[in-house]
Amino acid sequence: MKQWILQVLLSGLLLLPSSISLMATTIFEEIICRINNEIITSSEYENAKNLIRKSLQAEGKLSQEKLAEALGKREKTLLKDLVEGRLLIQRAVALNLTADTDVIKFMDRLRKENNLPSIEAVEIAMREQGINPTEFKRRVKEQSLREKVLGREVYYRIQISNEEVKRYYDSHQKDFDRPEQVRLQEILILTGEKELAEVQKLEKKAEEALEKARTGEKFDEIATEYSDGPTAKRGGDLGFFRKGQLHNEIEAVVFSLRRGQITDILRSKDGFRIIKVVEKHNAGIQSLEEVKGEISNRLMADKAIPALKQYIINLRKQSYIQVKPGYVDSGANIEAASSDGDSP
Repeated sequence: MKQWILQVLLSGLLLLPSSISLMATTIFEEIICRINNEIITSSEYENAKNLIRKSLQAEGKLSQEKLAEALGKREKTLLKDLVEGRLLIQRAVALNLTADTDVIKFMDRLRKENNLPSIEAVEIAMREQGINPTEFKRRVKEQSLREKVLGREVYYRIQISNEEVKRYYDSHQKDFDRPEQVRLQEILILTGEKELAEVQKLEKKAEEALEKARTGEKFDEIATEYSDGPTAKRGGDLGFFRKGQLHNEIEAVVFSLRRGQITDILRSKDGFRIIKVVEKHNAGIQSLEEVKGEISNRLMADKAIPALKQYIINLRKQSYIQVKPGYVDSGANIEAASSDGDSP
């Protein structure tokens, strides 16, 4: 289970400190920051810094010099990230948002990805790696709450008009000149050298997965649950393939399908495959209809960056934030610059 633990660390899920109210009984630690009615302590700050170091070391590709450089860059924004993460949680509380169901789904996903029999087994594996399951689940919940706040108050409010999409398409048509290719997802159920009776059971499993896929369940979730392939943890995503890059029997089938269609069960020596055509591009410049969603995503990303920045600035302006001398909240500089720009 080491891989998904590291992925969680790298995603920043565990980098945010726990919420501690100022009304707690007795504080024995150094308080380095006050955020409305909550605090961040020196030990929380140091724990977050240590997690950053461990996550960078886990990548295993950095020299000591590069590691120190990367750690220094992350440390410059660490307190800013902690403060802003706390502000988003406080906003989620004010909006009465909940995320208990999201925690259950996340834990169940970990169970499926690691082929464990129960969530309790996931928690046992966590303890073996020195991770407190209760703390882990609380942080998953807080991450979900932050995402819900941003989705509701930032991303949902960004509108992309058909006119904007058309203008972008007209001025970037060369970007959409592509070879004939398909993007695929797969569910692979391995049979290996199993006995006939076991192979028949696995075929039933493949039929069950296919039935779910064709009745509208999310293909990536089915792949996570059913697939034995290396792509299972990323929802079965195989990426793009041009003609000539796939086995002949698979290529003949997938290139005959339309976007969104799913194959029958494809039988081979290693097992049973179910493949979905996620995207399909004919050779040449793609039509506006084919790339409309892609363009919308690009425009959304372009608008989201300044919208998110302004939202965080506004949250800061509406909050009481006090940082102990010797510590730097780099987000305060952005807030101050924004206030100066607002002045007449």
